Amino acid sequence: MLARGVGIALTVAMLLPLVSCAPSGAAVGDTNAHGSASQSSGVERGDVSIGMIGSHAASADDLVLDAYDAAGLAASYVSLADAVRPAACGQRAVRDMVTRQVTLIVVSGLDATQDVQGWNSALMAARDAGIPVVLVDPVHAPSDARLYAASFTINDRAADAMPIDKASMLVINDRPHARNLMVTTLRR
Repeated sequence: MLARGVGIALTVAMLLPLVSCAPSGAAVGDTNAHGSASQSSGVERGDVSIGMIGSHAASADDLVLDAYDAAGLAASYVSLADAVRPAACGQRAVRDMVTRQVTLIVVSGLDATQDVQGWNSALMAARDAGIPVVLVDPVHAPSDARLYAASFTINDRAADAMPIDKASMLVINDRPHARNLMVTTLRR
């Protein structure tokens, strides 16, 4: 009887790594756009940690980082501005943010056509860890929409643009939101 119990426990333990934190058929952080019945109880702003992977335009990244800071959202930043192999560096940065267990991964200026397999693998690691991914002003988004919860287009001139911190909190807390959002880095 004890051997049978140990056997069952070992079987369950072996299957646990196969269980993903990702919702079926949707991106992490975008499940409510597809009518999910479950909803996060909410992450407080003080508990948020954002991992931002930069683009080749560091000045644009600074606007996003400043907006997060002004809104009280902590963000770690990895610049790709001087990277010799930006796609490989960006993919390593995504995996590093997964290891750090950040609340949200933001990838600025992603061109997923540069090493499709590498980007899919890195973003899948975030998905499997249950970490939502947001793309900011992507050049080319991944073809698999389950790899990112939303795409933000920054437009600081549009009166109807949502503050980037508010849009990010919608994703983090898995609240209903548009797949493509126009956001602003300005305080309103």
